[in-house]
Amino acid sequence: MPWEIDYALLTFNQLKKSSYHIGGLISKEDTITIDSVLNLSSYLINWKKSKLPKEYFIEKYNTYSLLLDDNFIHNKKIYDGDELYGHLDLQRDCVGKNIDWYMSICPDLYFSETLLAKMIGSFKALKNNYQNQKLLKEKTKVVEGRPLTNPHIVITPCIFRMWDYTWDEIVHPMFEDVPYDQWDTAVTQDVRASYKFNEYNKLIERTGEREIISLKEVQSYLKWTGWFDAYSKDLYEKIILPPKEWKGYGPWDLFSMNVSSTLNNNLAETGEGVLFKQFIVDEVISKWSLGPLRMDKKEHSGNWLQHPIKQYLYVNKRGTKEKQRNKIVKDGDPLRQMNRKNGMITKRCNELKSNKKLWKSIYTKLSSTE
Repeated sequence: MPWEIDYALLTFNQLKKSSYHIGGLISKEDTITIDSVLNLSSYLINWKKSKLPKEYFIEKYNTYSLLLDDNFIHNKKIYDGDELYGHLDLQRDCVGKNIDWYMSICPDLYFSETLLAKMIGSFKALKNNYQNQKLLKEKTKVVEGRPLTNPHIVITPCIFRMWDYTWDEIVHPMFEDVPYDQWDTAVTQDVRASYKFNEYNKLIERTGEREIISLKEVQSYLKWTGWFDAYSKDLYEKIILPPKEWKGYGPWDLFSMNVSSTLNNNLAETGEGVLFKQFIVDEVISKWSLGPLRMDKKEHSGNWLQHPIKQYLYVNKRGTKEKQRNKIVKDGDPLRQMNRKNGMITKRCNELKSNKKLWKSIYTKLSSTE
């Protein structure tokens, strides 16, 4: 969104620094493609009544994009139409035949310059480990479908404390003592400094070669934020892609987590379902718009860099993100609405199972002796 334009500078600058840490992790055949969109939709903004012109944002976007030109394939897009457009549309548009992993990066997110390298290193480490059957050796228990050595994978960084216990497995140990009701007090600079200090202490204590990538497998809840997560190809393209009827903005994080959890639970309970694995990289991400930089004190809000720009834009009330999210789930609690008998989650699971060709490529069936 145009009021997030300065987040683009923060993000692109971190990606530029990240490119220098990737080095030997990628071969000549590997490419990293970044898809970004400057959304100037007149469905969302009345430009005739706004004090800032479109050209102001276009100039900034094109200038900031220079940071990515040398080290990545950057697919820039400026959406200037009159329809509702948002992250759900971009998520569908970026699907490609030659892509092995997908990542989402939230606009107002802080991530370190080493995190992208660790994520890429994790892709390769997990692929090699599963190929060598070092992590799982029960391949003979599978009677149909994908072997246990070929699960659908999500990789997530650690986060600050969130509002309930279901997030606990991906909360970094440094923040385990933070009360749940203080989740929105995270100060990005403090989070970064705490992690760097923690890393420094580990380096002093460790003897021998430093461990580059530390991965931990999630045991209880499949849970991710959609902030800086990576998804294996079939998981993203075939299982959790946003529903076609969703336009613009919506609770895709809840949708994707609960579709995955439902299908994974089916495997455990009936012996036929979809095998998911989630791994956590030992790095911490944080949102710039929390802590003292929250201009709006309402729950689940944060608009630090948005506020000074948004007040000069005339935002159409019909186009607010919150209104669109509510429209998708017919108002009320998004998770409860999607989980109802004929809800989005049930509908997606049934669609996958009814498409025999598709289901055959993603499911796992265990022997009856399980």
